[in-house]
Amino acid sequence: MAYGDITGSPHSYRAPSLPGVQTVRKAVVLKDATTLGSSALNYLDNLKDLNELSTVEHTERGAGIYIGTAGNICVNLSGQKKVIDNGFTSSATTNKLVDSTQNFSSTVQPRDLVINTTDGTVAFVGAVDSDTTLSLVDAANSNLDVMASGENYEIHRPIVFQNIAAGSFLPIEVDRVFRFATTADDIMAIY
Repeated sequence: MAYGDITGSPHSYRAPSLPGVQTVRKAVVLKDATTLGSSALNYLDNLKDLNELSTVEHTERGAGIYIGTAGNICVNLSGQKKVIDNGFTSSATTNKLVDSTQNFSSTVQPRDLVINTTDGTVAFVGAVDSDTTLSLVDAANSNLDVMASGENYEIHRPIVFQNIAAGSFLPIEVDRVFRFATTADDIMAIY
């Protein structure tokens, strides 16, 4: 992959000196800690893809990511944005997701991400306890209670890039940057 091969837009600018190489046309700040020009921004979201963020104008699908301040970043890659499983909880058990209609053993694995779409809370799958029960943990592997009886959920298979150095550009196509488990700052979507 060459520099600039991160845009899939048919209207991309092509550098005249480099036939066939696409260049970056725009960038959108997703999160920063600066006070330059305004207070700090944080548009990261557990429920919305980049193109659905109403607070960020002109976003498209498949952004590359620039990290200005070192840390971790939890993302859905464009090719892995499919929901692994979804439904609603059939009972409430502390630190668990219980759905008597599911067969989690055939679809879910540890480190998948459970999003409570009723209230926006999020947890990692710590273990698949049975066909109908998942143990939930936070990013530090401590038990986390985010599901009550009757709440809706989605399960995603994100990628967590750990210890990204400051000033790094990730030439990947990202559809969602999760607020959960993302510790990096000064994050920009590059199109």
